[in-house]
Amino acid sequence: MEEQLKKMIEDLRKQVMEKVPEHGLFDVVYEEYKNTDKRLNLSHILLKVSNTGVKGSEDKRYLEVAVLNYPHPYGGESVVGFGSTQDILAKLQEDNLVEELQERIHDLECELGGTRF
Repeated sequence: MEEQLKKMIEDLRKQVMEKVPEHGLFDVVYEEYKNTDKRLNLSHILLKVSNTGVKGSEDKRYLEVAVLNYPHPYGGESVVGFGSTQDILAKLQEDNLVEELQERIHDLECELGGTRF
């Protein structure tokens, strides 16, 4: 999963640079990974950047990790970063981001009823 998360981070960073303006609203950008690790009770992992949805904060963005467990209608999300487009780009370059994402993914899986290994 570590290598896939690194790829997701790099691909999302490219999307943020191309599609997320410094000011104003934008469509959600994301990278999705179909989980093949049978130890995880998850079908998909997403890393996404979205608007806050709060009037007056149109220049703030969320960086979130989301997990899904298809075909069950269950999922969970966790905010990993918040701030301007530049803040999000800086977060996507942090050395410990992969480890932080792995921890949050496992926590979300546990909340969905999975087992932590």
